[in-house]
Amino acid sequence: MNLRKIGLGLLDATVKIVFVIIVVMLIMRYSRLAYNYGYHIFNQTAVSSGTGRTVTFKVGNGDSAATIADNLSSVGLITDKTLFRLQERFSEYHGKEKPGTYELSTAMTPDEMLAIMSGGSDTEEGGSDAESGEDSNGG
Repeated sequence: MNLRKIGLGLLDATVKIVFVIIVVMLIMRYSRLAYNYGYHIFNQTAVSSGTGRTVTFKVGNGDSAATIADNLSSVGLITDKTLFRLQERFSEYHGKEKPGTYELSTAMTPDEMLAIMSGGSDTEEGGSDAESGEDSNGG
């Protein structure tokens, strides 16, 4: 009976040690992931350096940040859709993206792209006339 108690005690201790090791490993992994996302949210980098590649990009009426992130990723303007959605969420342009067609570059940071898509920059190629309430004839 004494030998059985020792065996169960060792098994119990082993299970607890393995559980603690797994928890520590998960905490380390997700801490690293959280740090990387936090770092890149505020220290934004462009996909490429220099002049980059210019891409004509269209934002549709009612497009969400997730839809815009998917489309930006598919044309190679961003590398991480989740990171872009977080950057948009914490930026001053949150929810201010306007429908239209824009000339964006791979040398732009996500914040620069958001500024253009929200109408905060003069580098916009085209945009929606609906936001001013006027038609294209100036009336």
